[in-house]
Amino acid sequence: MKKTIAIAGVVLAGGIAWGMGSDNLISVNNSLRLQWNDNYYQSPTNKTATGVIIEQPEVMANLSRENTYLGLHYRPSFIWYMNSDIERRQTVQHELDANWNQTISSRITFSLMETLRRGVQPEMMDRNNALMFPDQSYFENTLNGTVGIQLREYTRLDGSGRFYYMHYDTEAIATNSDYNIVSGGLALRQEVSKATTISGSFNYDNASYRQASVRSATTMSVGGGVDHSFGPRLLSTLSGGYQIKSFELTSINGQNSPYGNFSLTYLFDPRLRLTAGASYSLWEADISNYASQERLSTYASLGYDISARLSLYVSGGATRGKYRADQVAIPGAVIIEGANQTSVTGQPVADGVDTIYQLSARLSYQVNRHNWIDLGYAYTTLNSDLRPEFDQNLYDIGWRISF
Repeated sequence: MKKTIAIAGVVLAGGIAWGMGSDNLISVNNSLRLQWNDNYYQSPTNKTATGVIIEQPEVMANLSRENTYLGLHYRPSFIWYMNSDIERRQTVQHELDANWNQTISSRITFSLMETLRRGVQPEMMDRNNALMFPDQSYFENTLNGTVGIQLREYTRLDGSGRFYYMHYDTEAIATNSDYNIVSGGLALRQEVSKATTISGSFNYDNASYRQASVRSATTMSVGGGVDHSFGPRLLSTLSGGYQIKSFELTSINGQNSPYGNFSLTYLFDPRLRLTAGASYSLWEADISNYASQERLSTYASLGYDISARLSLYVSGGATRGKYRADQVAIPGAVIIEGANQTSVTGQPVADGVDTIYQLSARLSYQVNRHNWIDLGYAYTTLNSDLRPEFDQNLYDIGWRISF
């Protein structure tokens, strides 16, 4: 699979490069990072710390014509772990993004975006050769398509579809966690003034689990929203509506719930900008015993250009998942899968709350036109009623070069 993605990336890059003229752009960048991770397996005890070397070349290609845009971004990651307790000391991961935007006529546009991820999270054995964490390597694919129709000067209709696929290599994890989502929706947008646009939407989502079909569910959502500019410095987006979720397993109670999203961007001046937001909705469960969760997410990010060459980025957020005992899909003790964890708490499945807090900061200095030096820090902690809690610190220094 890794070879397939790599070959696909090279072939697509070559095809785009061959077809490009002087008005198009191909860029090649490279990033080398030295990282220290004080809890690689996100374990509550017996933490495994390790130094990490990450080499990330990337190719970005753009083909732009009067009615057509094609874009490609391919980035493999070559990773070396310094701790001998990590079973697979060297790994290769892949990320591939491809975009196609097409103007069909003066009123109709089309866009297609493909995202491929190949993640490698090797197993961990303790010093007695007992398995602590299984191999959680995975393949992830997302395909999004949109057709936009300009009905009138200020009225637009968008039809969209999405296919999402997640597959784990290890059968024990794949049994409960392999799934795909097929989605479709319509959105009608009306510009009521230069500063305000209102919208109405309908969406249908079907989540189907490959083996754990008891977790499969269908969700229908109806809602509306408004985008409003309070001035050149303050932009806002607000949307909300109602969700109806039903499960394939009739013994699991269906759930009806409102949902909402809000975001705000404020430009203090050209060098300082703040973005913040929050969302609430029904979501796929991160803990495999459950069929669903009620998820509340909040985030904020700040970007500050200290000087022409020195920039600071700070971000933070929290994701809170609420789980209900009447939506248990797989009875028994809670089995943790995902977020680099697989363990058993020994507690019966019950109501509970699972919250992840994240904070990160990065300082970037542009040495010259083509070179940057980065210093970064990231902190993650899990507070949970349902699975082992952990905290993790990441420190890194990196060198980026653009050719």
